[in-house]
Amino acid sequence: MTIIEATDTHRSNKNGWLNRNLRLLFIGSALSGISSGIFAVVFNLYILEIGISPEMLGGILSAGPFAQAIGSIPMAFLMERVGYKKVFVFIYGITTLGRFVQIATTNVPLMAAAAFGGGLAFAGDFVVRLPFMAANSAPEDRNKTYSTSSILYSVSMAAGALFAGYAPNFLRQFMGDHLAGGYQITLLLACVFALLGVLPFFFITEEKVKIGAKISLAPYFWGMDRFTIQQAAVSLFVGIGFGLINPFMNIYYVYHLGTTREFFGVVSALVIFPAMAATLIAPMLANKIGSVRIVTIARVIIPGFVLTLAFTTNRWLGTFGYWGTSILMTMSQPLSFAFAMLVATPRTKPAASAWLNVTFWLGVGLSAPLAGTFMAQGNYQAPLMIASAAILMAGLVNDWFFRPIELSMQAKEIGS
Repeated sequence: MTIIEATDTHRSNKNGWLNRNLRLLFIGSALSGISSGIFAVVFNLYILEIGISPEMLGGILSAGPFAQAIGSIPMAFLMERVGYKKVFVFIYGITTLGRFVQIATTNVPLMAAAAFGGGLAFAGDFVVRLPFMAANSAPEDRNKTYSTSSILYSVSMAAGALFAGYAPNFLRQFMGDHLAGGYQITLLLACVFALLGVLPFFFITEEKVKIGAKISLAPYFWGMDRFTIQQAAVSLFVGIGFGLINPFMNIYYVYHLGTTREFFGVVSALVIFPAMAATLIAPMLANKIGSVRIVTIARVIIPGFVLTLAFTTNRWLGTFGYWGTSILMTMSQPLSFAFAMLVATPRTKPAASAWLNVTFWLGVGLSAPLAGTFMAQGNYQAPLMIASAAILMAGLVNDWFFRPIELSMQAKEIGS
C-alpha cells in the first residue's frame, strides 16, 4: 500500500501544534465554509422560488450525498497515489464547479448531475482531511486539531449564513425586485468564496509519497477489520438523522415555524458561539471520562431537542430545539472522528475514514428524498421523528461497540 508522509508533520513543527499545513487547510476550509453557509440558507429557498417542487428538491439534495458515498473509496485510492496536495485542489475545484452549474441552470436533471459531480469530488474532503490532520499533529493534539477544524468550519458557515440572510433582499433591487434573482446573485457570490478556497491548497508543503506494494482493495472490502465495520454502521445512523434535519432546516424555519429568512440567517449565525464553547470544552471532558462516553451522551440527548423542533410552531422554542441539536452534533463529531483515527492502525486509517464517509453520505442520500416527500404533503413532524430515532440508535450502538475498547485503552494507560 502507498504510504504518504507530509513533510510538514508534527515531528518537524517547531511553532506549536498549529503548523503551516494545518493553517493552510483551515484557511481553505473556512472560505469553503462561508460558501456552504450561504448555500445552506438560500439554495433550497431559491429552488422553491423558481417553481421546483419539494419532491424534486429532495432528489437534487440526495444526488450529492449518493455521489459522496460512491466516491469516498476511489478518492482514498487517489490520495494514496498522488498525495494530499493534488487531491485537495481537485476536491475543492470540482466542488466549486458543481455549485456554479447548479445555479446557472433551471433544468432539474442538470442540477442533479452537477450536484452528483460535485459530490463525487467532495467525497474526498472527509476521507483526505482526517489522515492529513493526523499526519500533521501529535497524538496528544488530535482532539484539539479536529475540534479546531470543526469550530473554524462552523464559524465560517455562520458568517456565510448571516450574510445570506440579508443579501438577497439587498441584491433583488438590482434585479427588478425579483427575489429569485437576488437568491441567484447571492449564490454566485458563494461560488466566488468557494473558488478562493481552492488557492491555499496550492501552497501545502509537497508530501513525500513512498510507493511500496500496489494499492490494494483488501482493507476497504474483504479485508476490512471489525472496528471499521462498526464505525461504518454507527456513521450510517448519524447520516440518516443528519439528512432528515440539516439540509432542510431553512424550510423548517420558513414553512413550519413561520419565520423570515433573515431570522433563520441570524439564528444560524449565532448558534456558533455556544457550539464553539461546547466544542472547546469537549476535549477536556473527553480526557476525564472518555471520548466514547461523551459522544454517546450527546447522541442520546439530541433526540429530545429534535422532537422539540418537531412539535412546536413557536420560533423561540423551535430555536431552542435547533440550537441544542446543532451544538451537540458539532461537539460530538470531532471526538468521534478523533477516536476512530486513534484506534485505527496506519494500514486501516484510509479505509476507516473512507467508510465513515461512505455510510454517512449514504444515510443522507437515502433520507433526503424521504424528507422532501413528507414536506410536499405539509408534514414537517415525521422527518424529525425518524431523525431522532436514528440519532438515538447511533448513540446506543456507539456505546455498545466502542466503550469496551476505550476502557481497555484506559486500563493499559493506567497499567503503564
